[in-house]
Amino acid sequence: MGKLKVALAQLVCEDGQLEGNLRRMDQVIDEFGSSHDLILFPETYTMGFPAREVCRSLAQSLDGPVVKHLEQKAREVNTTFVTGLYERDGEHVYNTTVLVGPSGLMLSYRKTHLWVGESARVEAGNMFRSCSWRDTKLGLLICYDIEFPETARSVASLGAELLLVTDGNMHPYGPVHRIAVQARAQENQIFVAMANRVGEDDYSNHYVGGSMIADPYGQIVLEASTDKEEVLSATIDLAMVQKSRQLYHYLNERRLDHMSQKIKETSNGIVEMKINS
Repeated sequence: MGKLKVALAQLVCEDGQLEGNLRRMDQVIDEFGSSHDLILFPETYTMGFPAREVCRSLAQSLDGPVVKHLEQKAREVNTTFVTGLYERDGEHVYNTTVLVGPSGLMLSYRKTHLWVGESARVEAGNMFRSCSWRDTKLGLLICYDIEFPETARSVASLGAELLLVTDGNMHPYGPVHRIAVQARAQENQIFVAMANRVGEDDYSNHYVGGSMIADPYGQIVLEASTDKEEVLSATIDLAMVQKSRQLYHYLNERRLDHMSQKIKETSNGIVEMKINS
């Protein structure tokens, strides 16, 4: 594991304006791609958060023109980046984040925890995933996912040492994700990077920025403003992951595995979960 230079692209997104959003992405990739190992964009940045009919009309398969465009761009600039789109799989549509590099599409993840009202546009995914990249492993989560400790723990259990979160967080919930990113990093002893939107949408939602990176101790490495477009960068040393685990290692020392424990309720109404020895 070595050092990585990561850029957080905190941008305004035009909901439903695929071509315009792709042009803005291309500009950022052209400017920052050659000097960074990885660029992280906000949630569904290519398409935004349009109404259901527009969302489903824009949705594409992962071998469709949007991903092909992203793959070509990654080859041109020889960099890796993370962004989101609406993925169509048969009759189903998902809020999906993709990791794309010079070799093509490396990883995709369908949002498993849908925010209030989001199920009117998309279905929930049902799988956590990680992949190998540059002598480490990466994992992906999306926005509301980061508010659940089990999501990051699941991805960390798959070996991920850097968790990348595409975000679309709005007022007044900015502090929730700030705290959650730090907590998920500290409790799993991994790096967590999050890129959020700024600006307002057609429904008067105000996106609160605050894109950030937290280290395996939960300390903030980098944090963006809450109200303007900016691309910030930081160099992170992945050796810190193993360093943070030398004295104690949460993933190895935990005694609770909720997926395999049996829960029972006693006759007097007490609910119990047994820790296996």
